[in-house]
Formats: sequence, C-alpha cells, structure tokens
Amino acid sequence: MSSTLHTFSTTTQELRDSLRALEQQSAQLELPGLEGREWFEILERKLIPQLSDQIYLVAAVVGGTNIGKSVIFNHLVNQQSSAISPLASQTKHPVCLVPTGFEDRHNLSKVFQGFELIPWSSAEDPLRTDEQHLLFWQECGSLAPNLLVLDTPDIDSDAEVNWERAERIRQSADVLVAVLTQQKYNDAAVKQFFREAAREEKVIITVFNQCQLPEDEEYWPLWLNTFCQETGVNPELVFIAPNDRQAANNLQLPFYRRVFEPTPENSGDSLTAETPDTDSALNLMQVLSELHFDEIKVRTLKGALYYLSNQETGVPAYLREIKTRSQEFLAASQLLSEHELAEIDNWPLVPNTVIVHSIRKWWQEQREGWSAHVHGFYNAIGKGVLWPVRYLHSLTTEEKRPPMELYREQEWSVVLQTVEGIYDRLTLVSELGNELLTSRLKSLLRGTSREELLKILHQEHAAFDFNGQLEELVDREMTFFKDESPQYYTFLKQLDRVAAVGRPALSVGLFFVGFGAVGDVGTQLVTDTMIQSVVNVTGDVAGGAATTTFGETAVSSTAATGMGYLEAKFRRFHAVFAQKRTEWLATAIREHLLKTLPEELKSAVSLPESEAYQAVQKLTAQLETELKQLQASL
Repeated sequence: MSSTLHTFSTTTQELRDSLRALEQQSAQLELPGLEGREWFEILERKLIPQLSDQIYLVAAVVGGTNIGKSVIFNHLVNQQSSAISPLASQTKHPVCLVPTGFEDRHNLSKVFQGFELIPWSSAEDPLRTDEQHLLFWQECGSLAPNLLVLDTPDIDSDAEVNWERAERIRQSADVLVAVLTQQKYNDAAVKQFFREAAREEKVIITVFNQCQLPEDEEYWPLWLNTFCQETGVNPELVFIAPNDRQAANNLQLPFYRRVFEPTPENSGDSLTAETPDTDSALNLMQVLSELHFDEIKVRTLKGALYYLSNQETGVPAYLREIKTRSQEFLAASQLLSEHELAEIDNWPLVPNTVIVHSIRKWWQEQREGWSAHVHGFYNAIGKGVLWPVRYLHSLTTEEKRPPMELYREQEWSVVLQTVEGIYDRLTLVSELGNELLTSRLKSLLRGTSREELLKILHQEHAAFDFNGQLEELVDREMTFFKDESPQYYTFLKQLDRVAAVGRPALSVGLFFVGFGAVGDVGTQLVTDTMIQSVVNVTGDVAGGAATTTFGETAVSSTAATGMGYLEAKFRRFHAVFAQKRTEWLATAIREHLLKTLPEELKSAVSLPESEAYQAVQKLTAQLETELKQLQASL
C-alpha cells in the first residue's frame, strides 16, 4: 500500500501545480481564482499535506454553541486542555493534541494550512480574541502514535470567523466527533456543516450530549434520525452522555454506546436504536485508537477526491468555466476581426523622380575601375556646366518644395483620415453588445485617447527618415535583382562600359544639339535605358499597395523578360515602400491604441488547448484510477 499511496501523493501534487499554472494563465479570463473553491481547499488542506507513507488520522470534536465540545475533548485526551465554561462561544481557536514526537516526523504547519501554529501553554489560550487564525498545539503522551485530536470553535457562532476556522478544520480532518444536543441537532448552520462532511465521506462518530437519562432514551433516536435525514450523515458510532455538570468538570462523564441505524425520509421503515448487552461506560480515546486507520484514511481520500472529480462542482466544472469563457473571447475576437478597422485606398505614391534618383545613386556605386572614373569625371563637369542654366531657371520659376516633403504631407493627411475611420469603427464594435469587447474598448476609447494617439503618431511621423528608408529599399531590391538575374545585370554593366568609352563625343554632341549637359543625359544613358522606359506606367500602381504581395505574381505575365521585367521591378518599389509605411501605421496603432487587446483575445481563445489545461484533465482522471488501486491494496 505504501508505494501506491506514494504514487497517489505524487499525482496529487502534480495536479495542484498544473492547476496553479492554469490559474495564472487564465487570469485574463476574469474568472474567480482557485482560492475559496471548496474542492481546491480540500486539495490544498487535506490531500497534499496528509498524503505520506506514514498514515495518521486527524480527529476533530465539532458542533454548535454551548453543547459541551470542550468537555468531550477533555475526556478524549483525559486532561483539562480546553477551558470549560457555561457561557456560549468561549472557544475561539482550535486546540490540537499530537502524539509525542509527531512534530519530528511531520510538518504541522502543512497539516493545518491556513493556521498560525502556537505551542499551547494554558487552557485559556483558545479563548483569546484574535483576528488571526491561530491553532494551539501540545504533545500528549497518552495518544496513539498516529492520532491527532482537536477541539474546535462553534460552527454556528455569531462570529463568522469561527465558521471559517471550523470549516478549515473539517477539511483537514478524517474523523469528526459530532457533538449534538436536543437544542442543537436541527440548527441550520449545524446541518450545513455536516452536509459538507457527509459529501466528503468523513467518518462521523456521534455523541448525543446532555441527555436526561433514562427519560431521553426514547427521544434521542428521533432527534438523531432527523439530523441524519437532513444532512445525509450515517454515523459510524453513536454514544450518549448524561447531563451531569459535576462529572463533566471532573473528567468523569460516562459515555454509553448505542446501536443506531437511520431511516431514509418517507421510507416507512421502523427506526432501529438498541442498547448493547453491556451498557457500561466506554473510553472514547480507546474507541478512536481501535479504529482501522488505513481504511478510514482511504475512505476520506475517496471523499476528498469526490470533490475534485465532481462534474458539477469540482475540477471538471472549473475546466468548463474556462472553456465557456474562452468561447466568449473567441466571439469577441471574431467580432473584432469581422469589422476591418481600416480600408486604405488612397495611400500616396513616392514621386517617381525620387525613386529614379535613388536607383541612379545605387548604380553609380556599383561602377568600378576606369568606368567609375570616367563617369564620375563627366558627372562633375556636367554639374559645373549646368550650374548657370539651373540658376537662371530658378530665377524665372516658382521655388518648388522637395518631393519627399510634399509626400510627407500627403501621407500625414491619409494617416489622419485612417485614424478617424478606426475610431469610428471601434466605437461601432463597442456598441454591438459583446460585454468583453464593450468594457475593453470603452477603456481604450476614453476622452483624450484620440488626441494622445495623434500626438504620438505625429511625433513619429515627423521624425521619420523617408529618404533613408527609400535608399535602403532600393539597395535591397537592386541587390536582389543583381543576385537574381546575374546575366541581365552583367549585360547592363557591359552597356555601361560601352557608354563610358563613347562618352566624350556623345556628351558634347548632345550638349550642342540641346539635350543638356553630360550630367543630365549622357551620363545616364544606360541607367535611363533601364528606368525611363517604365516611368510612365508607374501611375497605374494601386493606392492600396500595402496589400501587394512580394514576388512576381503581383505583376502581369509580360513581366518575365525585357522591359516587362524592369517594369515589374519599378512597380515593386512603390508597392514595397507603401507596404512598409502602412505597416508602421498598423504597428503604431496596435502599440499605442489597441495595446495588448489582440494578444489577450488570442491567448484566451487558445487556453483549452494549453499544456496546463490538458495536464489538469489528464491528472484528474489519473487520480481516480490510482485511488481504485489504493482501495484494492487494503
């Protein structure tokens, strides 16, 4: 049995760890945590701390107000450990007597989780008023080596803190010594406490105290039967004790064993209550010590596992909560995705002249040796010759703003329109009735949200280096062209060298016939051959270029060779640059407006497929199998 118990203990701890991991992951679902759930508290306070190779029992004396619980407890341990008073609700903290040396073998703080353990010094200790959950303990040499006995606060006290303390003790206990009286067998709080104990399959020993004997011999079975019908309790043993205060104070109160079999409600069966052949007083401690500890422990483990595996209130119900909530997040995610936040069909195009200039610059950097020297020399001459012409031209025409400055203004105008549209659509989605989205979006769309977002976007937009990114794009794309079509690239390089050889005569001739100086036409003969033939078609590039895919599938089939190939390349510059710019806008809006909302929705939707969720399911089923093996090993 020891190895089976050890396996059961290991699985239980793995389940607890997986539950904690799942709780942490599911925090975004806004579900109640594990704390406060009855089944989890039993796992934490009963199964985890009390599963060990050395089996021991925890027996607790429990009951309502002013019925003599402390009297019964003192008789059990044969010493005045708890103070006795005719006043109600005196015991405020539990008292536990443990076998000698028990603390050396076990950690008491784990056995009684949720309590601050304090060594017992006097019978007045448990009467202290303290908001902390205290538990006073002391070693007792007369106890069996594997038996712990507790006195507990009233389970029906006016002080609610006492209910919580008694409940924690109930969850930790294997055996409950239920003290009842004529006045306290049908109280609502008492019955609720024992209903939970019955569901947990606790071993319950009933002591009907303060009986007027022999007059009450015919009545106590009726009272106890009502108690059993109302709670589902079937007492393991039944004792009655007379109403004798002097005997109670002197540890001389007699306890008489009775044979009792409760009848189901409305069954019509006759009530069975008998007096044993020997009606002599019994020692309650001896009775407890003679119980079959192994069987009782497994029985209470089974009862605790019932809470874990219960479809309506246990782990399965918790997993269903997560799955149901996850489906709500899925609905919210689908609602958000079905309403596109932005449709941009007028994103501005980078001026063709800027792209041409960047390509020319890249091509010049590829020239090597004497070709680079010749072209560089004539470029410098061309710029010098043209300077007077350009100066006179600037005097007779209006000053033109840099192309990229105009592009920056055009792009910001589209950004403003896009942000306005996004806010309108988010407002619409927030009003569609999905509670999860409504609460989150209202927080995102609060009063100054739009102004704050536009301020951030404007700062980022104003600081953006358009020319730098365009040059990076040209460099990347042209390098890709160089690697992708080495033969075509080599052919153009050869043309460039030929142009260098014929450059002086061609340059002068072109200059004198009015085509302009070296730097404008002659120096760019080969480059223009590659570029100018496709400039005129770039106006056909769609404004929604952000959706253009990479690769040649985005252009016509005529783009496979020749000028069609170059045309596709030129179109690609527009498309990729626009894509990068809209990616910036999408990223900025996600970061500064939507923030973590998309990730939250996605993560919440996938929780039922998470490793922790699957582990909890598996381990719960595994525990049921291992418990059956544990029962079979008895």
